[in-house]
Amino acid sequence: MKGLKYIIIGVSLLSMFACVPLNQLTDTKKKADRLQDENQLLKDENRELTVDNNELDGQLVTLQKRYLELEKQVENLKDERDELIYSKESLERNQKDLERQINMLKEGSSEEISKLLNELQTMQENLQEREDRVYRAEEELKKREEELARAQNALEAQQQKIADAEEAMAQQQARMMELQEALDNQKKAVNELKEKLNLALRGFYDQGLSVYEKNGKVYVSLEENLLFRTGSYNLGSDGQKAIESLSGVLAANPEINIMVEGHTDNVPFNGTGTLKDNWDLSVMRATAVTKIILNNAEIDPARITAAGRSEYVPLDDANTPEARRKNRRTEIILTPDLSTVFDIIQSN
Repeated sequence: MKGLKYIIIGVSLLSMFACVPLNQLTDTKKKADRLQDENQLLKDENRELTVDNNELDGQLVTLQKRYLELEKQVENLKDERDELIYSKESLERNQKDLERQINMLKEGSSEEISKLLNELQTMQENLQEREDRVYRAEEELKKREEELARAQNALEAQQQKIADAEEAMAQQQARMMELQEALDNQKKAVNELKEKLNLALRGFYDQGLSVYEKNGKVYVSLEENLLFRTGSYNLGSDGQKAIESLSGVLAANPEINIMVEGHTDNVPFNGTGTLKDNWDLSVMRATAVTKIILNNAEIDPARITAAGRSEYVPLDDANTPEARRKNRRTEIILTPDLSTVFDIIQSN
């Protein structure tokens, strides 16, 4: 169903958020995958239960029809039995009359006596045959009533399974809708943040600053020439102004988490003082930008993570001056608060 696609997209989004611990993302993805598997199992089970329910409905209708036929047949047989009982009583009376007649005819013709006895025997046999038919019909009716009761019990059990499956699916769909709503809110927050940054930083776009969205996060990328001199981690005045403008937006959006990443090119940096290599340079630049952001007292330091990536996450792999210029940058990665999304997933 459509909600499942959003689950997969949402979880895939979450797995890319660098500020979230890897084990938490792994657990979250497993739970989201389990939700998808459970939902598919519920769909399959509901489909099978529906087929079984339809079959049982058909069987029940057939049995009910047969039951009514047998019930009518038994009523007819009961009427016939009553008639037979009456006939039997009449035959018994006739038999007594015949016996009297036989006694009267003992001195008469043996042929007449034999004929009367044969007629009596035939009447008794017919009566017994009819009584046997009534007995068999009653036994058959009892058997059909038992079959009908079993079919009705099975149908009720099957209907309960379907009801349980439908309830589980409804709960699953409600959770997926809740998650989708949370993801939509996060997307809206990202778009609004991007618009605010574009407005606040528009004066620096021609100096090597860019704002873009990627994987549900907003990236503010600042080229080296806007922030630092080559080989230095001391911010210039233009770079400080850009970071201060950015910090105003961050202070007004306290739910946004901040990652500051320093990046260098692949030209070895060989230093002898505080900076010994590209790792040191990238870390110190990230820390320098972080400290400028924290000059704004309204920003909680717990929101910020500073990291050095050295030369190992380049924008351009080409070994050209232009590619190296692109790779020497500082990225401020802004991530909306995902606690609502995590709470929804973990509650499942």
